[in-house]
Amino acid sequence: MATSELTADCANCFALCCVALAFTRSADFAFDKGAGDPCRNLLDDFRCGVHPELRQIGMRGCTVFDCGGAGQKVSQHTYAGVSWRENPASSGEMFAVFAIMRELHELLWYLTEAVEVAPRLAAEQGQRAVRRPLRRGVGQHHRRRAAALGQGQRAGG
Repeated sequence: MATSELTADCANCFALCCVALAFTRSADFAFDKGAGDPCRNLLDDFRCGVHPELRQIGMRGCTVFDCGGAGQKVSQHTYAGVSWRENPASSGEMFAVFAIMRELHELLWYLTEAVEVAPRLAAEQGQRAVRRPLRRGVGQHHRRRAAALGQGQRAGG
C-alpha cells in the first residue's frame, strides 16, 4: 500500500471526522460535540466554515487530527461516493465503518513503516533490533486503543 493512501484527503471525504467522532470541551476543543452529530462549523459541502481560524477559536484538536486516509476510503470506496447526507439511513453504519477503517489504516501505517525500516535495521543491527521497535509500536497501538475505548472513541484517539 502506498503511503499516499494512508494520508488524509479531506476533499474526497464526507467530513466523517467532523460528524462521526465525539469531542469534549477542553484545551483542544471549544465546545462539546456528540458522536454522530455534525460539527456546528460544518458546511453543506463538507468543508469547515472556520478552517483558517481553528486554532484561534479554540479548535486546535481539529488541526492535528489525521484519519490516516480512512475518511476518503470509506467515503469514496466503501460507500461509492454516496454521503450520509444523501442517504441518512447509512449514517450510523458509515460512522461505525469509519472507526474501524481508522484502526485498520493505523495498523497499515505501522506495517508499511516496518517493511520500509526492517531491512535497513536488520542489515545494521540484526534481527533483534528489528523485532524490538515493532513490539514497541504494537504496544503503543494497544495502549491508544484501550484509551480510546475508555473515552468512547473521542476525536484524536
